[in-house]
Amino acid sequence: MKFDSISAKIPSLEISNEWINNELEKLNPEVPPKTVKIYQREISSLLKKSGSKTRFWRDKQKGETAFKLIKAAMLEALEKANLKKDEIDLLIYCGVGKGFKEPANAYFYAHAIDMECSCFDIADACMSWVRALEIAYRFLKSGTYKHIMIVNGEFNIYEHLYPFLWKIKNPKQVEYTLPAYTIGEAATATVLSNSDAEWQFKYKSSPSLANLCTIPLEGYKDFCQKDEKINLHGINRFVSFGGELFSEGEKRLLAHVRKTIADINEADIWFPHAASSTSWQKMGNELNIKPERNYVAVYPRYGNLVSASIPVAINMALSENKLKRGQKVVLWPGSAGMSFCIVQFTY
Repeated sequence: MKFDSISAKIPSLEISNEWINNELEKLNPEVPPKTVKIYQREISSLLKKSGSKTRFWRDKQKGETAFKLIKAAMLEALEKANLKKDEIDLLIYCGVGKGFKEPANAYFYAHAIDMECSCFDIADACMSWVRALEIAYRFLKSGTYKHIMIVNGEFNIYEHLYPFLWKIKNPKQVEYTLPAYTIGEAATATVLSNSDAEWQFKYKSSPSLANLCTIPLEGYKDFCQKDEKINLHGINRFVSFGGELFSEGEKRLLAHVRKTIADINEADIWFPHAASSTSWQKMGNELNIKPERNYVAVYPRYGNLVSASIPVAINMALSENKLKRGQKVVLWPGSAGMSFCIVQFTY
């Protein structure tokens, strides 16, 4: 399998760490000022520690919508690949951000640009794009399809986070709210076709940690066992125990890398899921990955882009001439669930 093209569209509203903190004060007039200040200081310290600087959201005043940005990414990906829309055989939508529980969101985006192709969605939190990538690889390798487009629209801010999670109900909520303040938005489209290149996908799942990062639906209690870590912000609201996610995730991902990859220095470039730049820099150092080969540039500028993190990183690396044909690549995301994956291929 090979990349024919990749496109990324970022919304225009730049959100700084300072803005995050200012909104905490603005949206909590009933909370004692001393409590707000303590909360703000903790948020500022933790954001800085993670490597966060800015992120981008849809600018509602400019009429930016998820639909427009996703459609623009799809059209640009087709143009870059020098393909017509009727040459795409399968469209996979894999964003956590979505407008429909049914049918698959992929149908709406195929229709948006008058594509007549097979469609379905993939859902696995921040691992969704990588899961879709493997499915595309298997389909292309078998000859089932010739050209596949993977689309994700990570637009979750106004739907699951803001302004709801800026309300300070309990100063201790930092423990399960901080990751919300790191989230950015993006749309990506990736066009893939078959080649002789072999890809390797190695997954490791830890289902016992599934309660650390959730967005519960109405009636969720009928579908899971009782859990005190779920629904702390309410239905359809994001809850993420960032500290525990990273402490557990780092140990498990490092072990998975060591078990899967014999020669760390063989790869030319590594792409993590950028939910923190400092965490992946730390893990990279422990593995002796040369810093210039561990691409963590997405998070400081764009924040945590959920399942769009890696395709945005690849697009950035291409534009910076840091990723070239023939280079050996490793993708090493960690995701809510929890799940971890090592993908190895030649670009």
